[in-house]
Amino acid sequence: MSRADFLRPDFSLWHLIAVELRRQRQMRRISGAALAVVLDCDRSTVARYESGDVQLPTGRARVLDHEWGLQGLFENLVKHAKNARDLDWWETFKEYERRANLIKTYEPSLIPGLLQREAYARAIFTSSRRTDADDAVTERLARQEILTRQDPCTLMAILDTAAVLRVFGDVDAMRDQLGHLLEVSEWPNVYLRVTSDKLIGYGGVGCGFSVMQTPTGDLGFANYGTTAHISLDPADIQEQAIRYDQIGMSSLSVEASRAFIAKTLDSLS
Repeated sequence: MSRADFLRPDFSLWHLIAVELRRQRQMRRISGAALAVVLDCDRSTVARYESGDVQLPTGRARVLDHEWGLQGLFENLVKHAKNARDLDWWETFKEYERRANLIKTYEPSLIPGLLQREAYARAIFTSSRRTDADDAVTERLARQEILTRQDPCTLMAILDTAAVLRVFGDVDAMRDQLGHLLEVSEWPNVYLRVTSDKLIGYGGVGCGFSVMQTPTGDLGFANYGTTAHISLDPADIQEQAIRYDQIGMSSLSVEASRAFIAKTLDSLS
């Protein structure tokens, strides 16, 4: 079965767009290569649009509507998909995370989930009154396997100073968490930095976000309080990558970040 066979158009507008694109192309008996010529891209890009690995850009949606006389069908679908809440976003997020070979993430409030220890994660889920805290902790810890597998994912994480200083759980849980950060910061595939505690603000600050790179396509993720948003749009992903670099310019070096975490750990008693 191909990846397109696993699309869920009943849960995701982006999946609906991918399914409809394939249906419209096949109905017209047009090959993927021929459609690539129309859209001024390569055949593999068309395949990624139809598998849902990459989101159809507005400009190319407009080209399709003109070429096939669809009166704005794809352009309107893309417009609504950009503004809609993807009901299946968490499954999409986990799938890209599982396949990622590089993740860049910024976290303003908490230790990133891929670096959380069990007690710390449990304190977070308990404080948010999750009724499935045990299952949530188990799932979070299982996701961390991507950092220790045979071909590990590279993680580049920037933590806001507040995320390091904010205590979740008891002191023992926080000491365990900070000790773990120091340990993983020595791993060859983990690059951990902390924003400078001497700065009041810095470029790109705001919600937490991640950029994931996979062999078949990239994904951008942003967390706006209780609302999460994922995007496969190259423009959105590039914007998040620029924000990551902006924050990185106002952050401590890897060595200085490790020293800051160690100092914070020593202050806990």
